Amino acid sequence: MKFISIPDPRKAGMTKESLVDLKHLGVIPSNIGAFASVAHFAEAGGMGMPSEGATPKYWRDNSTIWQPDRAEFLYVMLERNPDGSFVRMPLNFSDPSFEIYSSGTANFYRQYATHFPFIPRLVAKAMPRYEAGRINLAAAGAAEDYPVGIYLNDPTGSNGLRPTFPSNIALRFNPQTGVPEAFLWADYIREYPFDWTPAAPPAPGMPGRLSDDELVNAASGVLASPMATKEKAAAIRYLGSR
Repeated sequence: MKFISIPDPRKAGMTKESLVDLKHLGVIPSNIGAFASVAHFAEAGGMGMPSEGATPKYWRDNSTIWQPDRAEFLYVMLERNPDGSFVRMPLNFSDPSFEIYSSGTANFYRQYATHFPFIPRLVAKAMPRYEAGRINLAAAGAAEDYPVGIYLNDPTGSNGLRPTFPSNIALRFNPQTGVPEAFLWADYIREYPFDWTPAAPPAPGMPGRLSDDELVNAASGVLASPMATKEKAAAIRYLGSR
């Protein structure tokens, strides 16, 4: 499977390949023009050296062109700490991040909670029109982060808005480097499956049977998982034998 790093514009080593892959997954929305370098900008057909505004920003929202009456744009970003590092959020399903992560992604994190003690925290960030539409590849200093989603008008969403972060994507911190990465959680499940092989129940009177509470909690976890119906049925039959 493939883990795709989310480039940090405040550090060296950004690559266009990661940005292209993130675009392909829908993590960086199609209306965002995102670039890793001047060479990448030129390769994409850009002319000259963009230097709008005083601070670095290696992307622009092209939808500002066809939405001339909109004064503010809202984006999904990875939250940072005051020291500039990315926030490492313990799994907390009541956190507002899980209004952005999909229910399927949340179930994946529940199932693999021991694999992900910390995940990137997602937040909403508003930008005025000019800031959203500008790009500056020439300035020095701390660059603006790449968005990993936008908010669309949707009467069914919270406050009439809906984030576009893909429902089939999860995020993690690379265990070796600490770099935030995106991946398809369905690929992760196929790569690291649980073993639901049925086993014989303990003999009568032998220890090891699940209590009623343990059985109900375990079955609830199986039902909430993204497994196929056949796999869920096998897992519940196994639990019933415990």
